[in-house]
Order: sequence, then structure tokens, then C-alpha cells
Amino acid sequence: MCGIWGYVGWDDTVTVDAAWDGLCSLTDRGPDDWGLYVDGVGKVTDEPALPSGSHSVLLGNRRLSILDVSAAGNQPMCTDDGHWIVYNGEVYNYRELREELRDDGYTFESDTDTEVVLKAYQEYGTDCVEHFRGMFAFVVYDSDADRMFAARDRFGIKPFYYTARQGGVAFASEVTSLLDSGIAERTLDPVGVDGFLTFGYVPAPATIIEGVRSLPPGSTLTSECDGSDPHIESYYELEFDESDAEYSHRLRTLLTESVQLRLRSDVPVGAFLSGGLDSSSIVALMCEIAPSDADIRTYSIGFEEDAYSETTFAEEMADYLETEHTSLSVTADDVAAELPDIVAAMDQPSVDGVNTYFVSKLAAEDGIKVALSGLGSDELLYGYPTFEGVDARYRQFRWLEALPDKLRGPLGRTVERVGRFLPEQPTDKIADILRSKSPFGAAYILSRGLFTTAQRRRLTSGQRTTDWSERIGKDVEWDRNTTKAVAAAELTWYMQNQLLRDTDAMSMAQSLEVRVPFLDTQLAEFALSIPDESKTGSEKRVLKEAVEDVVPSSITDREKTGFIFPMDIWLNEELRPVLDAVFEDDCLLQRAKLEPAAARDVRQSFENGELYWQEPWAIVVLSKWVERHL
Repeated sequence: MCGIWGYVGWDDTVTVDAAWDGLCSLTDRGPDDWGLYVDGVGKVTDEPALPSGSHSVLLGNRRLSILDVSAAGNQPMCTDDGHWIVYNGEVYNYRELREELRDDGYTFESDTDTEVVLKAYQEYGTDCVEHFRGMFAFVVYDSDADRMFAARDRFGIKPFYYTARQGGVAFASEVTSLLDSGIAERTLDPVGVDGFLTFGYVPAPATIIEGVRSLPPGSTLTSECDGSDPHIESYYELEFDESDAEYSHRLRTLLTESVQLRLRSDVPVGAFLSGGLDSSSIVALMCEIAPSDADIRTYSIGFEEDAYSETTFAEEMADYLETEHTSLSVTADDVAAELPDIVAAMDQPSVDGVNTYFVSKLAAEDGIKVALSGLGSDELLYGYPTFEGVDARYRQFRWLEALPDKLRGPLGRTVERVGRFLPEQPTDKIADILRSKSPFGAAYILSRGLFTTAQRRRLTSGQRTTDWSERIGKDVEWDRNTTKAVAAAELTWYMQNQLLRDTDAMSMAQSLEVRVPFLDTQLAEFALSIPDESKTGSEKRVLKEAVEDVVPSSITDREKTGFIFPMDIWLNEELRPVLDAVFEDDCLLQRAKLEPAAARDVRQSFENGELYWQEPWAIVVLSKWVERHL
């Protein structure tokens, strides 16, 4: 696990100082070592030896040593024929791939997956990504061909951001690294801001910064150093073909294999344990796989507010499995004290991620560098209320599909205007549904969204908004059945843009690598092939049956409760000063491209009980993010 930064150009050059600034901003991602390849100079690993001047190829890496912690695994790494790699992630089947490559005549100098990825590229070219099982984002630079090849894993577990300048392409593991290097301008992207206000996260491929893009999951980027535009190509798409397999047994087999692969490490591996079915399943299989004398360390957070805390269930599961368990009770004062560091850790603004920040910090302070998480199960096995809620809303409004497009817009605008005189009616939401070209997408946003189109216009002084429902409809092919369409939206929008992004940012800020067994490619593809009737209506019955011999019934039979911070209480009480500091600062709100009076209306609506806590919190986060990073 690492952080990467680089620039490959042809008509343009970038200074070594810019590269160094970009690398320094990634120190938390890789505190163990660093290296920089400079064209015409070679690999530099000592700051006093950094050359001066500008260069057309710069490849940097900050290393968090997990596999082969010796210097043999340091990056950038190269081959004899001039291929250089900077790499972030873990390819869990690297041992098997290494043996295949050895059979083809390749030799290895380290026990790292980085070297396997590099030599797989030598052997298979751009098709190498088809052989990798894991999470990754990497760049290979072929110095002979003067070509850059980049790739990102199938689910987007590891981040990859880039910006195409007139004379080259710059890339990094974090948007803020591109800002700190001076490669990207500190200018908010209006589309990114609008997306954040809609969802509470910035929908890819846009980012919060103008000119910076996110490489889509399951995609590659090739840049020929001849002045042509970078070429992006998808190598993976989700499939929902149904299977005839015996579901519970096959799921157990694949999950066990996935956990086993993710235990490969030369440093201790722990786990997040909330006491829910997903994390309990992961930890139970860790204990089953590990040697009997292994010390499995688990971590959870809870709250003094009992209605929100799952600490009791986590401790019950830890006692059952006899893990070394550490829990932390997080208070509003803790959030207030840590808020500057939480915002600093956010590569892009998000209304979520605070929980991951605290549990990651807890694990890291205990000496853990790798932790397993149950993330991904709800999206694959239909564990969210969203699956039922979207379907119900869509059935209400599917008649709109027969309404001509030329009538929807005027009708929506009329409802919106009428709504100004009916403040207690949900007319803004009705107007969005009427205007939408995708009733499916509109129904999904009603379940997952924050601010309506009218609210966003008021907040941004009438700035142009995006029809996100149409984007969702196109992305997830709503002509399929509703449940599978929701699964696709949860996986490619909510999970990739929020859960995975937040998990990566918050954990790497603590120099902690988080691995997600449920998102193993083979396991995920099988889970998606399970017929809907075997996944709906019984809160992940297939998973419960798969782990019933290792997870007690007190966990499997418990009604699912989402992990929620008591922010609705805190923002009205202990965290009121945080709200005051933001909502009374007109200059800060305006820097965040927000209209102060409209923002204060949001706060008032929250205090009146008309809005959930996420809406005012979104304004706090966006404003604080701008204050910290711009």
C-alpha cells in the first residue's frame, strides 16, 4: 500500500520541487520510504540528491511496507529494458502469478506484488489487469516507447486522479496531492459542488477540483508522448447473469478463500468488528483460517448514546471468537477536537467517513498496519432499505415514462413555483421527479440524495445544476428489473464514490491499509449472480446460512441497524459551536460557492425538524474543506 504521484509529458515540463511537494503531501499514505524517478537522472531516494530544474517524466512513490518490508520492495521499481512502475494497492494472487511468470522465464529480486505487477505487464502488456485479483492503482512508464499506462482495480477500491495538461498528464493518489504540487489550480468545479450537494459525495469521474478527473473503476489510461489525448478504456463491467449454484455453500467457499488471500502480509493483520453480520463473518473466518495460537486483534467504536451504539454486540462477538478486542466510545467533543484532522484527511468533501477515521486511528495506534472490513456485503447481497424504498417510489412514478419530454420540464417548473408558497409540502422533490428523464434515477436520488434541484439553486445563487437522475439511469441501465438496477447504483455510485473513497482516505491518513474481502472479483461476481428472490425479503439470508456454523445466532438473528453517528443530537447540542462558526461566516460560505442566507435557511430548517442532519453537515464539511485545502 502506497501513495503515488507522477507526471509524463512531451511539450511541457514540471519541476522536481513540484514533484517533491506532491510526494510530501502523501507522507501518511507511505511513511516507510520514498523514491522518485527523474528522466535523465534515474531513481533518487535521498532529498539532498534531488536534482534541480524541470523534467518531462517524474514518477514518485511513498511506501507503506506490507509485503517484503525490505528495501527490495522500494519504489519506483524498474526492469532491465526500461519499464518503470509506481504502484498502490495489493494484488492478492501475486504468489500464483509469480510462479506462472517464473515458468515463462522471469526472475524476481523481491517478494513483493509490485514486482509481479511490473513483470506481468512485460509479459501480457495492457491485458495484465485481467490477471490481477485485488485492489490497485498503478502506472507503468515504458521509457523506450515513451508511453504511460495506468490502471485501476475493478471496483475502484484504490483511487487514481489525473489531470491532462496541454503537454502531458499528471496523476496522484489524492486530489490534494495535485493541488499541493501546483499541478492543479485551486478552483472548485461547479459540477463537483453540485454533485456533492445532491449526494453528500462528489460523483466520479468529476472531482471537487476543476480540471482533475477520477479514472473510472475497471479502466485503463494510456498516454502516448506524442501530443495526443490520453485514451481511457474499460476492461471490466458488472454482470448480473443468474447462477444455478448452491448459493450458501458456494458463497462460504469463496468468502473463505477471499479472507485467506487477504491475510497475506508480512505485518500483523487486524479487523474492524461492529458486531453486525458482515464484519462478524469476516472475523469468524479469520479465526477459522489463522493458526490456533494467532492473536486476532479487532476494533470497534461506539457512543455514550445507547440507541446509536453497537459496542455491546461487537464485544459479544469478540468474546465468542476470543479476539483481542479494543473499543472506543466516541463523543461529540472528540469529533469537535478531531474535526480539523478529519477534514484534512478528506481528499474530497464527504458527509460520511467520520466513523472510519476513528476506528482506523484506534487500530493504527495499536500498531496495526492492515485491517479487514466487511464493506461491500450490503451492496452485493441487498442489505440496505434502499432496495425496497427505490422500488416502491419507482412504482409510484413509472407512469411518467409515458409523458412526453416536452411536458415534463414545464410541469416540473410549475410545481416548483407553486411550492414556494407551500413550504411544508415536498413540492421540490415532486418537481425533480416530474422533470427527470429517468424516473428510476429520480427514485434512487429520493432515497440517497440530500438537496433537491431547487434547494441547490438557492444555495448556489442560481448556478446551473446537473440532471443526476439521467446520469444514473444511463449508468445502470434501468431497463433491467428494479432490484438489480438499485444494486448497480449502490455499487457504482454510493459504494465507489462514498464508502470506498472515504475508507481509503480516512484509513490511509493513519497509515493503515484496509482490505475488503467481499469485493474480491470472483466472490462479487458470484454474489451478483444469485437470483433476487434468494437475497430479498430476509436480510441476507444467503450469507447467514453460509456462516451459521461460525457466527452465533444472537448475531445472525439480530435485526439489521445501520451504523449511524448521533449527529442529529450533537448538532443541536455539543456541536452547535461548529455550526455557528460556519453558518455565521459569510466569507467562508461564499468561498465554498454558497449563498449565506440560503445556507442559514438550511440550518433553520434542520433546527425546526424539517431536514435531517446530513444537510447542514454537508454545508459544514464543504466549507471546512475549502478552508483547509483551498
